[in-house]
Amino acid sequence: MWSIVVVLLGLLTGPEAYAVTDAGLFKSEEACKAAIAASVPSQLEEAARVQYEGGYRKFVCVKAMGSEAIDSLQ
Repeated sequence: MWSIVVVLLGLLTGPEAYAVTDAGLFKSEEACKAAIAASVPSQLEEAARVQYEGGYRKFVCVKAMGSEAIDSLQ
């Protein structure tokens, strides 16, 4: 299972990463990347959009640790 994660890096505060739980989980990395392409930046608030366009905010797909156990049950 894959999740969208937003990553930010502050010069003084260090890295921050948050799972975008509203988007849900995806069965493949390709589906996760497609969701990012379809939603970003159109659904971002103004400040977040400016950060995204400036390269200060990135959206990446990360595989959830332990998801292999769930995959084998399906």
